[in-house]
Amino acid sequence: MRRTDGTGLPGRSIAILDVTSLALATDAPDVRFDFAVGESAGRRRGEPASLEVRIDLEGAGPGGVPIRRSRYLVHPAGQRPMTATGIALGVERLLGLRGEAVAPGIHMPETLLDPAYAVERMTETGAYFIGAPGDS
Repeated sequence: MRRTDGTGLPGRSIAILDVTSLALATDAPDVRFDFAVGESAGRRRGEPASLEVRIDLEGAGPGGVPIRRSRYLVHPAGQRPMTATGIALGVERLLGLRGEAVAPGIHMPETLLDPAYAVERMTETGAYFIGAPGDS
């Protein structure tokens, strides 16, 4: 797996609920999640440990036009602000502070949250997206 600074890091494909959720939300026939742990680019620069998530998309867009995109979601302060934001967004929605209150039950984030709003809130905490090498 390539990091934002171009260095490699060994990873492994793992099964998590996000794979199933993403496949159902996008109707994608092939979704996988590769996970790697190691020294972050931020730490190698002498800064706090950062979070890097590489997102590679390949398939067909509207009208069947082939697409291939690679992006990194980066947070210079690591995983904690991302987790806290996700929890806050979920609670906000469940309590009806953004939209109507949700009926009791088991809910997945993709059924509760507007992706554009989630990205907006993540960027407010310091997260950002950058293109990955080979992005088209």
